Amino acid sequence: MGTKGSSRQLTRREFLRLGGGGVLALLAGGLTSTRVLGAPRSGPALGRPATEPATNLPAPPPVYIRLAATDGFIRLPGRTRPLYMFGFIQVPFDAPVSALDIYKGNVQAPAPIIGVDEGADVYLTLTNLGLRVRPDLDDSHTIHWHGFPNATAIFDGVPEVSISVPVGRDFPYFFRPRRAGTFMYHCHFEDVEHVQMGMTGIVFVRPAQNQGVESRNIPPGKYAYNDGVPPNDPRSTAYDREFALLLNEIWTRAHDNLEAIQENIWPDYKPDYWVINGRAYPDTVRPNNDPELPNQPISSLIQVNPGDRVLLRFANLGYEQHAMQLTGIRMRVVGEDASLLRGPGGADLSYWTNTVYIGPGEARDVLFIAPPFDPDGPVYEDEVGQYNRYFLKNRNYYAQTNGGLPGLGGMITEVRVYAGSPLPPQTVPNETYTSV
Repeated sequence: MGTKGSSRQLTRREFLRLGGGGVLALLAGGLTSTRVLGAPRSGPALGRPATEPATNLPAPPPVYIRLAATDGFIRLPGRTRPLYMFGFIQVPFDAPVSALDIYKGNVQAPAPIIGVDEGADVYLTLTNLGLRVRPDLDDSHTIHWHGFPNATAIFDGVPEVSISVPVGRDFPYFFRPRRAGTFMYHCHFEDVEHVQMGMTGIVFVRPAQNQGVESRNIPPGKYAYNDGVPPNDPRSTAYDREFALLLNEIWTRAHDNLEAIQENIWPDYKPDYWVINGRAYPDTVRPNNDPELPNQPISSLIQVNPGDRVLLRFANLGYEQHAMQLTGIRMRVVGEDASLLRGPGGADLSYWTNTVYIGPGEARDVLFIAPPFDPDGPVYEDEVGQYNRYFLKNRNYYAQTNGGLPGLGGMITEVRVYAGSPLPPQTVPNETYTSV
């Protein structure tokens, strides 16, 4: 990981020469930065209607990202051998392609979480390292920012109108996000295979409102959207902690066939594992960077203090609809597909539910308030302290198993509400605590 010495705007010639490399905005697992790139900016108060892009603020500093495409293995409960995957991994921005062989075969599943500010110039370079297990495959790859509303065709990642990156080469993408919310990214080359094989990740855009809006009595803070109201307003999207949750299902036969150089018939698709952030329960509640899951660094464990306002950024890059249920806690859906749920004239269209339905290629931004700790309810204990446990799970019973084996598994994680509010303020999304 490296940093730029200056935030000046690059010329086109300089950008192409650098390959779009630079400071990384990756926030996930073992690749999580100790700070969030594009921290809250200083500047004049916003004086615009909610959801409109900022026009009177200094531009946030540019963000530089470099990802490499390669292959590798992950672990799933109940399988005696690792599962073959494709995917993306963070690599140094300034290294030549020839120096990146050490990353080949070290896939990360899912791809690193990317978080950027509204209005930032985002330079993302994709480097194709090739495949270690299947060097006979010379597949190209792309980055498609799913749902991005203003992508120029050449940067959209669709091979028919864009550029696919062959083995041993890289390509610089450019994006300038003008809409806050949760998106996702994936390879769009042979996308049925490459998406199933793991070339997927979450990208989200922080709203300009995070700086505060003096004219509307909105203090600086963390907001899911430019909602235009102070945090005490029931329409507010303010939050204290956030968790990005990428949903997917896995058809292990397809992965095994690809590893063994065997034909696969994709219309026969029949998944047997369901995962959150590349893990199946109970691995979903292991902490970030668990040594037993070296290529699956992103935890889905949700650790909170009583009264915390919690933002869940759901994205579904599987091929099935998922119904995510949080038993015992009501959820408020405030955004769908990176759009604040507001109607004409600012009418609040958010809604309360205990089950969030998410179709393939869709995203949901969901808030809940952590309930008080109940000492008389079921109480559990970990290294942090005593807690009440709430299951966040796919309500479909077949998605709660690991390869059809007995016992609880699949697309399940836990919300842990601790006694005595021991957790410090969250510094990065999906932060986990093994002690305090």
